[in-house]
Formats: sequence, structure tokens, C-alpha cells
Amino acid sequence: MSDTTKLFVCYVPGLDRRRVGLEHTPYVHGLLQDYPSCRMRTIPSTELTPTLLTGVGPHKNLIWQVSLKDDAPLSAMSKFLNLLPDSVTTTAQCFMHLIDSSNDLPAVPWRRRRQFNQHRMKYTRRETDPKCLDEIGGHTSILHELGPKDAGYVFCKHFIDMEKGLSIFPRAGKRLDFVEFYGFDLYSHWHLDQMDKTTEKLRYVDGFIERLHARCREVGVTMMLLVDHGQEPIRSSVNIKRLLKHSGVPRDEYVYFAEVSAVRFWFKTERARIAITRLLEGLEHTSVHTHRQMHEYGICFDHPRHGELYCFADHGHTFFPHDFYNPLANLFLGLTDRLLRPRLRSARHRGNHGHLPDHPSEEGYLVMGEKGYDVTDEPMLLTDFASTVMSLLGERPAEHMTGRAVFIPNNRAVDVSAAGA
Repeated sequence: MSDTTKLFVCYVPGLDRRRVGLEHTPYVHGLLQDYPSCRMRTIPSTELTPTLLTGVGPHKNLIWQVSLKDDAPLSAMSKFLNLLPDSVTTTAQCFMHLIDSSNDLPAVPWRRRRQFNQHRMKYTRRETDPKCLDEIGGHTSILHELGPKDAGYVFCKHFIDMEKGLSIFPRAGKRLDFVEFYGFDLYSHWHLDQMDKTTEKLRYVDGFIERLHARCREVGVTMMLLVDHGQEPIRSSVNIKRLLKHSGVPRDEYVYFAEVSAVRFWFKTERARIAITRLLEGLEHTSVHTHRQMHEYGICFDHPRHGELYCFADHGHTFFPHDFYNPLANLFLGLTDRLLRPRLRSARHRGNHGHLPDHPSEEGYLVMGEKGYDVTDEPMLLTDFASTVMSLLGERPAEHMTGRAVFIPNNRAVDVSAAGA
């Protein structure tokens, strides 16, 4: 067995296990068949990296989109901005976002945006400033615990970045290299309706993983393949904004925040709570959950500040328009990013995840690139990943990392032949 004091985590979100097979992804198929692997139960969120790295859920690391601020008297400027049409304030905010990307959620109208505390970690943030991953919501990550000398994080958005990575990964001197290959996930969001093109990318990713695995073994580093979710093709969408507009409930009696897969609500009157709950419960292709019911899915906030009522779209369905859609922003993204070019035809996602974790599209998996490990029979949780990595490196997990180690080295002889051989 190679020395497990050096790990290379190949993180490929979106590599749906249902699309892994002998025809298009023979190497990953061989890894899953011949090497220790574990299924992973995810959480209903599109932002999973903070939970993986800190070993605590969103109710502790606080990466859970937005929370509602306490009511405060409106300034004269806020009163004026509230009178402007939503299209005016969102367009102005999109221009501001181009100048300063920290001015987040530009597509949310000002009258709602000013009511939110933001708890987000866009991929652009960790791409430009990996140090933001050291401590999240007051909880240190595995990167911080190991220190910058021994651990490093790299974000790769485009497929060409993966190719370049073969010449530098794994990096000498790092006990832990954690590299996020985000390109396939982003590609799937906007091309999953074109399975011929998606299959071509699948083949490429499979070949890349094969070459990366060989490289790791040449230099005595243990590779782990981490996939925290797949993606489901989108069949239809729900226009929640139009339904709310025609619900008869005054818009100053509730607040909402609409993601692609879920909408959360806060109510200022009992009338609004009853009327909107009935409206949501009558919708097709959705399910409604209180913030207490979200505890079942590992979202254990003890107060409703992050959402009083949640409406989730079923798998294969989304909410559109949502609070990340603005015509100007959509046009800009479609023109400036090749991976997002399909936005110019339609701004609706072609594939998605982040729904309730009771569907194969939400299932992840973790594979050790070597034999000689015992693995748990039960699906792992996202919070188990940090403890697993720390234990494999011979380190004690931080006190807040309460997950379990799902891979344990054993003393049996190890077959170091290539996967699938």
C-alpha cells in the first residue's frame, strides 16, 4: 500500500453514478467495481463544499444562502428605492456586480435584498481566494487544520484546466491536495439536454481520471475520487413569482427567496402564512416542509431565521424565474462563457441538483484509489468526509468534526494493478 500520509482528492461534482458504466466511463466503472468505495448521502443544497471541508452542516457553518434581518426603520433612500420597479433595481445591481462581484445577489430586487443577511460562498469566491475555505462560520476546515504547508486547494473551472493539471498534480510536498474539477458540473447544468455532447464530456473526464490515477500511483500518493452529487435532466418549471403575484396576498405580508430547486418563505401575518401554505401544498411537482422538518435532512437550525417554510421542486423540475435570473446578467454570462452559451437560447437550467436527497441524482460516492481498506457498509454523510481525511493522514479530527472515518486501512496484501484490469 502507498503511504496514506499523502492524499490527492479528485473532486468531480456532477459525475452522476447512473451514467458511470463500461460503455462511456470504463475506468471510473472499474474503480467502483474493484476498489473500496462508499455511497454518500447529501443535503438539499447546491453548496456542499463547506460541509465537506469543515465536517459540520449548514446550521453550523452557516452556508445556507440567506437569513432574514430584524425589522428596522427604513431610511429615506430605502423608501425611494422600494418605489422603483424591480426591473430597474435589479438591472442597476447587475451593473454594480460587474464592477464589484462582492455585491452579491444582484438579481434580487432591492425591496427584498435589503432584508437579507447573506450566507453564501459562490464558486467564484473560492476560485479567486482559496483562503476563504480555511474557516467557515467559525469552524476550521481540514485545510486549516493541516496548514498551508501540508494542504492545498485548487479550483478548476474549464476542461482545459484539467488537462493542464496533469502536468502539476499531485504537487510535491503536499500531504493533502484537494482539487475541485467543477467544469463537468457546470457543463451538465446547461447541456444535459444534449446527451451526445454530455457523453463526449463523460468520456473525457473518465480518461482524465485514469491518467491522474496513474500519475498519483507513480509518485506514491493515494488518490480519492470524490463525487458529492449527480444531476437530473429538467422537464418542466414552476413560475412561483407569477403564482405569488396572483395569490391575493399583499407582498408586504411575506418575504421569499427563490433558488432553482427551492423557495423559502417568512411570514409577517397569519393570513399570509395560511394562504401561501395552501397555495404551495396545491402545486404539482413540489413538496412543502417547515424549518423543523428540515432537521430530517441535516439542516438543523433551531430558529426560522434562515427560512420558516420551504417549498422544494421535485427532481426534474425547477422554479423559473428565480432569484438568480436577470435578462441582462443572463445575456452577459451567455456571451462571455462558452460553458454557459446555451443561456442565449433559454435561461432555464438543463440539469440540476440540490433537491431533497431521496433521488439518485442527489447521491454521491467516495472511492479510494488503492485497495487495502475496510469501508463502512452504510452510506456516508457529507460530514464524514473531513474526519475520514484527517484519520487517513494520521491526524486527530478537530473537535467540531463529529463525523466518522468511513475508510480504515487494514493489514491485508494489496493488489496494485490498474483499475478494471
